[in-house]
Amino acid sequence: MSTSSSTVGQSITDRLKKTVFRFDASDKGELRGFQRKMFGERVWQVDEAYNRWLFDEVPDRDADGPQVWVCKRQGQIVGQQCGIPFRLKAQDREIPASWANSLMVLPEWRMRGAFTPLAEAQLDSRPLAMAIHISDSAYKAYSKAGWIDIGALPAYVFPLDTRRCLEASSLQGRMRTLGTIAGPALHGARIGGHLLSRATGARFEEIGRFDGRADAIWRRASPHYPLIALRDLTHLRWRYDAIPCASDYRRFILTRGGEPLGYVVLRRETWRKEPCLAIVDYLCEPKWLWVLLSHTLRIAATERATALICRTLNTRAERTFLAMGMMKVPDRVGFPVRVMAHAGPDAGIDRDAFADRGNWLLTMGDGDASFLMHNTLPETAGLQPEGVAVQG
Repeated sequence: MSTSSSTVGQSITDRLKKTVFRFDASDKGELRGFQRKMFGERVWQVDEAYNRWLFDEVPDRDADGPQVWVCKRQGQIVGQQCGIPFRLKAQDREIPASWANSLMVLPEWRMRGAFTPLAEAQLDSRPLAMAIHISDSAYKAYSKAGWIDIGALPAYVFPLDTRRCLEASSLQGRMRTLGTIAGPALHGARIGGHLLSRATGARFEEIGRFDGRADAIWRRASPHYPLIALRDLTHLRWRYDAIPCASDYRRFILTRGGEPLGYVVLRRETWRKEPCLAIVDYLCEPKWLWVLLSHTLRIAATERATALICRTLNTRAERTFLAMGMMKVPDRVGFPVRVMAHAGPDAGIDRDAFADRGNWLLTMGDGDASFLMHNTLPETAGLQPEGVAVQG
């Protein structure tokens, strides 16, 4: 490319960047109108309480303000890009990062240079950007832009009512096979968990909100996971206790002799019209996972859930999940919860380490994954987010 061509190209890029601005309070009314047009009326993207919680109250908030950028053309908002700031623990250091969220451009302004400067505004805000629950179109765009493909979060399902699971599932062959072992496996999990709890003195306690024990769990468990988003008390209180739908979550702590060992966060969901219990988030040392899951299965059975569902990337735990009788659902079933990452020059990461799925602990509590599963207010969505309008 000639020098003149490069100069023209850079000039166009610079001009497009000047159409993107960080959100200002004076834009609030117009932005809400844009969001209602793109997302609908009863979704969290246009709810004032959710916006305040997600962008104003989030820990590690940017000094420049909320991570909300708008693209203006001809005096009107034609696109938006949001981010959720967080910190990623990579081995023994923390990297400032941001989850890409709610990138959307008016149809008439797509393919006209709005997407790229919006995405770049979020990338420039932190050394590391990540995205979860990515649409097909965003996945293709991010791949072309050189993002690291971490893959999809596997779904593990434990059928508590095998007949209803079989009727609801399209995986009838797998479910019939599983149906012959689910009863004994559940019984075995209960007995095993009970025996382990008695042998170790472990207790499973429901709590109304997270307390100081969360920090102890983070210090104890996080060294076992090379790559994991920060899950200290400040984060957990914001993520599950301060969220407008906090009453939808149930929080449990696993302890032994007063020593905190792990936690799990549960939420009721529907899967093909069947009531299920979902593990939204969890953390413990790998050796305590069997006990944590055994108690969680007991809660799910008490709730008369059709199944217990856990979407998570944790290769260290897969053997435990399968040994307890959980079925790993293929990524092609439903809507794959893909994860990707983009590292800037200041991130100082090893791309191969980031692409290695064995280094990660990811759950539906990361980024905006669980928001997209429950996009409508009041809660009506299920395991498969049919009709969700979010792009990337």
